[in-house]
Amino acid sequence: MPGSNLLSELPEELLQDVLERLQKADLTSLNLVSRWCYEVATPLVWRQVELVDCGTEHGDGRDEHDDGGIVRKLLLLARRPNLARSVHVLTHRCHLPPPAIFSELPYNTFSAQTLSTDPRTIRLVQHAVALMTHVHTLRIIFGHPNLTDALLRCFFDTNRALPGSGYNPIRKLWLENCRISAGLNPSIESHPYGLPLQLDFTGLESVRFRRLPMRPVMALDWFRATIVYSRGGRFRKLLDGTGGRYDTTLNGFEVESRDGDEHLLWLENRRVYHSPDGEAVSDLGPSPLEALYEQASRWDDMIYESLPTTGDLSLPSDVEELGFLSLHDRSVMAYRGQSIDCGPPDSSETENAYPTMRRDNLLTRTRAYKAMQRETIPSSTAAIMMLRSAGSTLTSLTLDWVLSIPPLSWSPIATNRYLGWLSMYQNLFGCRFPHLRAFQFRNSVVPDTLLLPGFYLFDRSFRTTRETLGLPAWAREDKDDPEMLSLELAGLEFMEAHPKLQCLAWPMDHFFAPGEMDSEIATRVQAVVENLGRTLTDLRVDSLYSGTGEPQSEAWVCHDYGARASRRKFITEFATKMQKIESIKIEGGMPRDERREVVRALHNNPLNKIVMIGVCSPLGNTWGYEGADVSQSLVVDSELDGLEAEDKPTIFELGPTKPNPPPLDFKYDLEYGWEGSAPMLHTIASYHASTIRELKFCGYKGAPVLLSPTPITNPLLAPLKHFHALESIILSMHLTTLFEGASRDNEVISYWLNSRTPTSTALVHITDEEPEGWEKELRTKFAPDALAWRITNFVAPFLSERAKGRKGGVHVRASFCIGENGGLFDVDLWVGKGVLGSDVCLGFKGPREELEEERRRGKLEGRRWF
Repeated sequence: MPGSNLLSELPEELLQDVLERLQKADLTSLNLVSRWCYEVATPLVWRQVELVDCGTEHGDGRDEHDDGGIVRKLLLLARRPNLARSVHVLTHRCHLPPPAIFSELPYNTFSAQTLSTDPRTIRLVQHAVALMTHVHTLRIIFGHPNLTDALLRCFFDTNRALPGSGYNPIRKLWLENCRISAGLNPSIESHPYGLPLQLDFTGLESVRFRRLPMRPVMALDWFRATIVYSRGGRFRKLLDGTGGRYDTTLNGFEVESRDGDEHLLWLENRRVYHSPDGEAVSDLGPSPLEALYEQASRWDDMIYESLPTTGDLSLPSDVEELGFLSLHDRSVMAYRGQSIDCGPPDSSETENAYPTMRRDNLLTRTRAYKAMQRETIPSSTAAIMMLRSAGSTLTSLTLDWVLSIPPLSWSPIATNRYLGWLSMYQNLFGCRFPHLRAFQFRNSVVPDTLLLPGFYLFDRSFRTTRETLGLPAWAREDKDDPEMLSLELAGLEFMEAHPKLQCLAWPMDHFFAPGEMDSEIATRVQAVVENLGRTLTDLRVDSLYSGTGEPQSEAWVCHDYGARASRRKFITEFATKMQKIESIKIEGGMPRDERREVVRALHNNPLNKIVMIGVCSPLGNTWGYEGADVSQSLVVDSELDGLEAEDKPTIFELGPTKPNPPPLDFKYDLEYGWEGSAPMLHTIASYHASTIRELKFCGYKGAPVLLSPTPITNPLLAPLKHFHALESIILSMHLTTLFEGASRDNEVISYWLNSRTPTSTALVHITDEEPEGWEKELRTKFAPDALAWRITNFVAPFLSERAKGRKGGVHVRASFCIGENGGLFDVDLWVGKGVLGSDVCLGFKGPREELEEERRRGKLEGRRWF
């Protein structure tokens, strides 16, 4: 490569700037050219490393979680210090689609006892992490429990934090869809894999807990733990993230727990004798745990047998020795315990569970139970202990859809569960972070993530009676419960202690309690809110999703007057006090008029980004009352429930008119109700058109129909022409695949996935010579280039001529929900002006699902406040 000689003559800063613009595949090719190219390209190739498993077919079955690729990458890092020192960002994830947030996440324990259990793999993690001195970002996304434990405990080992150790601290930690109660426990007595016992999280600046169990309860109802990923086991269908389903192997949690219980019985009753070759043999045969891990251990042996046995990439000797452990020893080492989010019982608890057991056997079982139980504190306790350890350096904390609510059932431990739930909030809001800039608690959009009832951020909590909080009878008896009393002002005190916040996310109906504010704290609340008015630039609010769709208004009919009062107090007592908000996100089931009022209340803020997400299109219902304006060939009956009629005369009158900005002496006043209201975009344009650069409106019911829009669509979208500073807009659109009376969603999705090509920069013209029937329909309407052409023709006329005329045009993302199980597919395109002044598509990508590699990486790397 002649150009490589010229590269070597560039100044170091310019050389790095050039190389960092190359794709990883190009860097990988460059490092093979010469010694010099290898030296300059390799650090960039290894700057970001992913540890990902794969599915592998064996002669005796399919291994859904083959760690072969992870093992080989760990071995390279353990044997090549120069590679390990090059790693700055490390990500561990499972190759399977993460659980669907509504139908699978609440039933997932992420315990997965049989995944990544080989002690050689865990020891390789220790070797590799010991050499990775420059890692600053650790992401674990849908991680295997044992690898999750190993990475957390090795990267946050107290010894790495010692002065002069030579290790850079981990600054960013992202934990998603994984277990944390064992990996984040800062102090443990022992660990079967020999992982570090003492942890130090000092140096962490950003922490994100996302879609994972963070329960404070003392036990989990096993009947809800129905999804446990496994190596071996029964195949079951789960959602694949592209509108369909896939098969993978699962165990029941009760099965894995029963194996542990039967192992204890096996220990009590077995008699050991020695075979002629001196091996200890049980008269009861293999342990139940051996049966649980036998297949995984056999597949792991196959992985390690394929590795080189000589040379500089052979296994370290201490790793190789672990391969000689018996299956029984490996199984006992791998087993994580019989309980989730709880500590091992003391002898009295065990005695209650086994009243007829002899005391010597009882003590034996208790000791064995404690030895096997990996998780000894609840996950919420582990998380909060970690946060306290990082308190002096933390700047950003996000809890994003974490499963925190305990099952409040009829069981005898319901009271303890509820008190544990209280303690979680007490402990979390008792933390102090002197440098905190972002605090996000996005936790109120689905029932399993609900906020503690009656808890408020800027008000006295639990003032109302227990009946209005909807608590069970036992929780109403003691109205002076000390746990509740200590939480009354926890939210306010937390906000007072963190006056430098720039980003805040919180449920809209949990800022203020309904009714008048307690006069004793009114001055304190006012001071905090006024301070946030000067510092806050990013505000995000949510509420519980509404199921069939959000109402236009709750002005006349309301299912929860207390929640409505709290949301309205947020608008009048908080939103109106803000002065510097640049980005607002509104998500969940709040009525459309309340979304509009948030926008109006922020009239004097320099908003450049507005995001609204719901079940229904936040812009308005283009389908008519219960779908009356769309043909039955476009939508199905199940999509029509809850669709309210729009005020068509008002929309047709105001939609095309130029929005008038508020007068200079404008003073905000509440305007609830929707009849006679201007379209949502018209209102937004009236107050914020001059500053808006990004718009996002997601909600599929009633969304504009791409291939045959209804007449009301034009006036609803017409105000877009006034957003002259607009750089990006994301819109949900409805895409029907009905053909000859049948839905063709699956065929369209398969076509998209099979025809995926590198980024296109030009559109292909479809001629009249194409085949007839469904094949022509597919190619003329759903082919990626044809779809991009149709989106361009649909959206471009609405956009500002000035915005389209800028270099690069306007980024447009059309988001479609299709497939039997609601797969989300996006088409990204850039609309600009051609040489003759016509609207053109400057390029497009997609359709892409959320898990498509480039899309997935983009969301990770572009996430704000991380």
